[in-house]
Amino acid sequence: MHTEETRLLSDIRYIRAVMEMSSEHKLLPDWAACGGGALVLVSAALTWAMTGTGDVQQVLYLPPLKKLLVTAVWTATGTASVIFYWFMAARQSRRLGVSLQARPTRLARQAMGPAVLVAAVLTLRLVIDRQYDLVPAVWMLAYGVGLYNAGLFCSEEPRLLGLLFLVTGIVALLAFPGAGLWMTALSFGGYHIVFGALLLSRGRAGGR
Repeated sequence: MHTEETRLLSDIRYIRAVMEMSSEHKLLPDWAACGGGALVLVSAALTWAMTGTGDVQQVLYLPPLKKLLVTAVWTATGTASVIFYWFMAARQSRRLGVSLQARPTRLARQAMGPAVLVAAVLTLRLVIDRQYDLVPAVWMLAYGVGLYNAGLFCSEEPRLLGLLFLVTGIVALLAFPGAGLWMTALSFGGYHIVFGALLLSRGRAGGR
């Protein structure tokens, strides 16, 4: 009986520690969100300058060199965003004293993994089928699902952002399939910047 009580108290302490860490840890650090959003807006502007349209499907009809440039722009954007995210996440973890390998942090990242994998596989299929116009909505939907799930293991804000991405992805897919570039700029660009700015504002108000 004593052993069971000891185990129960240990479990309660562990759950409390997890909740405390998750309340402090941010899945998407403030400056990482702002920086990633800004990169997306720059890439969207460059893509529009090369295509003259917000319809991603038109990339299919670009000359080979321009098509390669558009691909390079978005590949660089994705790579730079991931690197910047890890840099800021490591910095945040050191400040909070929470390891990037801590269980809540690890679970949050793992929750994002399947959604990203699904988006990557669907993107490959859509590119093969030359349906570029559906790619932005697929990433919005998958990213939204991933954020929402990951938010279950950290703070509440990612869940709200994930829901916003889901709604935007549905609207983009059903109502504005020819405006993928603008919807990408709005969601991955604008939402991230606003989200990061809110986190920064809250942090300053709290004296952190």
